[in-house]
Amino acid sequence: MHYSRTALALTLAGLTATANAQLEEVVVTAQKVESSLQDTPIAITAFTSDTLEALGAVNATDIGDFSPNVSIVKTFGSAGNIRTNIRGVSTGDPSLAVDPKVGLYVDGAYIARNAGAVFDIVDLERIEILRGPQGTLWGKNTTGGAINIITKKPTGEFGFKQALTFGNFGEFRSLTSVDTNEYAGLSAKLSYYLNDNDGWAKNSNPEGESDLGSIDTDAFRIALRWDINEQFSVDYAYDYNEFDAVPIPLQITHLGPGATDPGILGAFNLPDSTFYPGYNPLNEMLSVLEPDDRVERFNLDGNTVEHTEISGHNLTLVWEGDAITIKSITAYRDYESELPGNDLDGGSWTFNGESIPMFHAENEKEQDQFSQEFQFIGSALDARLDYVAGLFYFEEEGQELNPWDAMFYLNDPSRPVLLRGLGAAAGSWYAIDNESIAAYGQLKYYFNDSWDITLGLRYTEDEKKITLLDEDPRIDGPHTASDDWNKFTTDLVVGWQYSDDIRFYGKRAEGYNAGVFSLGALNHLDYTDFEVFDTPADPEEITSWEVGMKSEWLDRSLRLNVAAYFNDNENLQVTEVVNGVRTVRNSGENESYGLEVDFVSLIGAGFTLEGAYGYRKTDFDEGDDFGRSDGKHSGRLSVAWGTDTGLGYVDARIDTTYTDAQNFSSSPYGNSEDRTLIGARVGLSEIQLGDYGQLRAAIWGRNLTDEEYKEYGQDLGSNQGLGYAGNSFGTPRTYGIDITYEY
Repeated sequence: MHYSRTALALTLAGLTATANAQLEEVVVTAQKVESSLQDTPIAITAFTSDTLEALGAVNATDIGDFSPNVSIVKTFGSAGNIRTNIRGVSTGDPSLAVDPKVGLYVDGAYIARNAGAVFDIVDLERIEILRGPQGTLWGKNTTGGAINIITKKPTGEFGFKQALTFGNFGEFRSLTSVDTNEYAGLSAKLSYYLNDNDGWAKNSNPEGESDLGSIDTDAFRIALRWDINEQFSVDYAYDYNEFDAVPIPLQITHLGPGATDPGILGAFNLPDSTFYPGYNPLNEMLSVLEPDDRVERFNLDGNTVEHTEISGHNLTLVWEGDAITIKSITAYRDYESELPGNDLDGGSWTFNGESIPMFHAENEKEQDQFSQEFQFIGSALDARLDYVAGLFYFEEEGQELNPWDAMFYLNDPSRPVLLRGLGAAAGSWYAIDNESIAAYGQLKYYFNDSWDITLGLRYTEDEKKITLLDEDPRIDGPHTASDDWNKFTTDLVVGWQYSDDIRFYGKRAEGYNAGVFSLGALNHLDYTDFEVFDTPADPEEITSWEVGMKSEWLDRSLRLNVAAYFNDNENLQVTEVVNGVRTVRNSGENESYGLEVDFVSLIGAGFTLEGAYGYRKTDFDEGDDFGRSDGKHSGRLSVAWGTDTGLGYVDARIDTTYTDAQNFSSSPYGNSEDRTLIGARVGLSEIQLGDYGQLRAAIWGRNLTDEEYKEYGQDLGSNQGLGYAGNSFGTPRTYGIDITYEY
């Protein structure tokens, strides 16, 4: 197996410099067919396998800062949950009842949940980030965008790869993969991945786990390819991820004014609501309050190890005729996680020798999903008309048991009934049963060599059912709510090929997310009142207008892509903590707009310069801004260099990313902070081992300035005076070495 030396000068967009100092073409599948990045009328950033290796990326969270107007972060409370924000559209709610606003796809199969979305993907070929609503071609309608993950397929030639990574905080990664020779059209690729990390924060309390943020992963993947004949091929893949992890710790960064109120009355979450007159738990939390600096030592008595297992099957059949290609994608995924205890109150609290958790939680989730998609791809009218049509079916079942041990408090002792109602039980115990079907089609007509038009249409039906389970101690027997929605969404794109190297497009696209049931919407004074629970939040709908330019200049040594967009948003679904209850609300009508720039340039002497800039702003109707109307900036700038030496090929790169502050709720507290992160990598490759393959090695560092920044957060009632806000902080400086042997 030969490792391309030019790949080591890749830009973050997956571009390389060739021998004649021109940028190589990047091929993407953002519109169901392979096409050049420059010919695809959509704002997209693509990361090749070599770029992902240079960045140390093994899952989607590792590349969020490298695409304009994109943020992908892990949330606290679980090692497997993510929050993805594209153009200001997102949700970080890990509930199985809340659909993500950004679709995640692995080899064309939709991954339905934010929960469990952080899993190491063995043998990545490419990741594509599609910005803007995806309402026509992709499996599930989404309003924010899509992340398309493509894995490596069997090559049909024998090959072996062993990659090792050693880093600080006890980091060790190992990837072993073997390609088999083709026999009777059948070939295979077998991969095994191991990832151990001790975490960067420590816990001193013997009642809790000591390594906070640690993870121990075992994953493997089996990929089979059968080329039955020149027209018909079969791809099957099975992937399995198992990891034990301790969630990232929550650091207390703000306390409500009730923290210094001597009249606070506390009630512990027991069936009889034990009261603690004169005890103010918020006052106790003053001892761990740290609003700005990263805390690396904690005293947590309620955190445990989370065990997660994720597996998936993907069967893809492709028949290629003279004028049409028919594809079938059948996928099944299973997700299970168990977290016996999670400490979300920042410390260990006692009253008269009795342990009193401010907020401890348990969590047990399971979800399985099945999807089937048929695609029909072809051309007609002497290749003047390209078309894509498809049918999509999706179903899922799941349940979550999420009891809380929590302290409730009030500065009015005359209202014990309310406290007793709250103290009787807290958390969520529910099951989901969802179904979605869709039919879609897209036509692209070429008027001439310069002008083309694309029309897309999709019809979607969604059915959702949610059941409060018998395990919920607040209710007598299960209670079920259900609803259904349907929607036509359209796309219209006009393209103008100004020259061989410059293309403009104008686009109108629609996106839609089905309605959402709010798990927390129970009447705490009357648990027989389900009126609010039975009424879901309305569907979220976005209509987007976008204009863009895809261009190459200076004999294709400079690539510059620009997109400007305007979104008309209706009923954005926002998850808020209201009176201690997690509730999904609609934001009403609002407008958002932004600008995105990507560029890469070969600047001579082996140097490549590349970067990106994103700006977005949302204007909400009065009273509906949810604290999110400020303009936000993001950007990156990188320099890569490479040259031949007598020993091999030397390459180096420096990556700088900027991400503006993020708002996670209407509260001014618990939000993230702006950050500038610097990473670097220096490597030596093409070290020949005679007839026995090649060796390459690299040293790397990330967050080299050891920036202390809030990455994710939540306000748990501090904006209402009687609660607190907390944040998880980003990873400190990390560094290590990669060693890879390939044959």
